This record gives sequence, structure tokens and C-alpha cells, in this order.
Amino acid sequence: MAASRRTGRPAPTAMSESVGDNVRAERKKAGLSVRELARRLGVSASFLSQFELGQSQAAVSTLFAIASELNVSLDDLLGHSIDKTPPRNPIKSPAVPEYLTFQTGVRWKRLADLGQDAVDFLLTEYEPGADSAPADQPQQHRGNDYGYILEGTLTVVVKGRKRRVKQGSAIAMRGDEPHRLMNETDQLVRAIWFVTN
Repeated sequence: MAASRRTGRPAPTAMSESVGDNVRAERKKAGLSVRELARRLGVSASFLSQFELGQSQAAVSTLFAIASELNVSLDDLLGHSIDKTPPRNPIKSPAVPEYLTFQTGVRWKRLADLGQDAVDFLLTEYEPGADSAPADQPQQHRGNDYGYILEGTLTVVVKGRKRRVKQGSAIAMRGDEPHRLMNETDQLVRAIWFVTN
């Protein structure tokens, strides 16, 4: 995977493009123009258009807002809709190597896709200073979050209450409660994350 020369972060990949394609398909299915969806999200139409083309990155909170506005799950936007058919080989699930890089210093890597569960199984990385949402716009979404910190210390703010979650610790929180995930340290934070839909 190529890294950006400026930031050292992974460059946008096919996963960024496929997420944009999925957003465009769901937007059209909902009968919304780029301009109308952008207005509802509080972003510019040019940004949304570039995001759909895989040419720009969004904040984590923006991706959740898009899913909420289009009334779809994060699963749908990440491109693996729920299929209730059991996998042919339940022991071996395909790894999905692409990173989804957000403009706020956050990266997601889908670790596996069983194609049947309403769960996103992610490796998340937070660069120093990374933040999942602006202070005045904490993210909210369907389902729940479950995280385990592999390295570093992640600051988690839920309904205005701040908690630092250190390496080797876990956290669970409701997705519908306003929350932010931040790296307030000078070290990379890596965590295993499950988001239910």
C-alpha cells in the first residue's frame, strides 16, 4: 500500500473509491441530488461530489451522518450488505486489506467480512491529534461500538464526559449517544473496533 509523501499515511485506495460509489448509489436511490444531500449534511456540494468520486476524504462523523441521512447502515456504505446465507467455509473469512483514510487523521482497515453479520470488524488507527468528529458535532449512529486498545491511549468523550482508554483496556458505548474518539498524545493509537449496525 502506497503512503502519501506529505503525511506518511496510507494514500486513498480502492476502498475510498468504493465507499464513494456506494454513497452515490444510495443517494440516487433516495432521490437526492448532490446539492440537497450536501445541504442536509452541512457540507459543500463540491466536497460531496469529490468524496463520491474517491478524490477527497471525510471525517468519521461525516460518514456516520451520511449513513443516517440516507437511512442505511455503515455496513451498506462500506460495501458489504448483510446476507443471511451462512458462508461456505465459516472458519475462513476473506481479509480485506484496504484502508479507509479520513481527513481527520483516522484510518480504518476492515479485518474480515463474513458477509452475514451486521458487524464491522475494524483495525482503527489514530495519528497524533486525530479526532473522529469536530468538538461541536460529535458523531452518532445506529448500533453500538466496542473497542480494545492495542497500543497508545485513546481519549473517548461520551455525552461530554471524557475518559482515557489505555493499551490493554476495552470500552463499549451506545452509538446513539454523542461521542468523539481522539488521540491527544504524540504516539500512534491502534485499536480493534467492532461497530454493530
